[in-house]
Amino acid sequence: MSDPQLALSVWLRLLKAHGLLLREVRRRVPGTLTLPQFDVLAQLHRNPDGMTPGMLTRALLVTAGNVTGIVERLSGLGLVERHPVPGDRRAVRIRLSARGRRLMDRAIPRHRRDVGTLFAPLPEHELTRLRDLLGTLNQRLEERA
Repeated sequence: MSDPQLALSVWLRLLKAHGLLLREVRRRVPGTLTLPQFDVLAQLHRNPDGMTPGMLTRALLVTAGNVTGIVERLSGLGLVERHPVPGDRRAVRIRLSARGRRLMDRAIPRHRRDVGTLFAPLPEHELTRLRDLLGTLNQRLEERA
């Protein structure tokens, strides 16, 4: 078992880094979108065939109610469309609309550059090491769940 004081120190630094990174990323989200809305659009951009609300809930680690509200607002903005799933009257698949696809085709490369800029103070080898360490931590925590 690791030193509890060291573990607490790492936890606090992770929280602070997360908060600072989140603040900067929120400032850079396109237009009038919120970060959760951007996250839903980014997931749908990576999944051109669309996703069910349950798939979005699992991918984003949020509640179904949050996804429902976000999708409703994005639909109102004309950025996503709901399509019925053949053979299941209750199921729906959410996809980017043409307008949503155009927005994300522009926003994703800019987001990638913005995040790169935020991590630029770390040399590439340290960033790689941080990624690997966090990956190991995530894997071990998921194994416990």
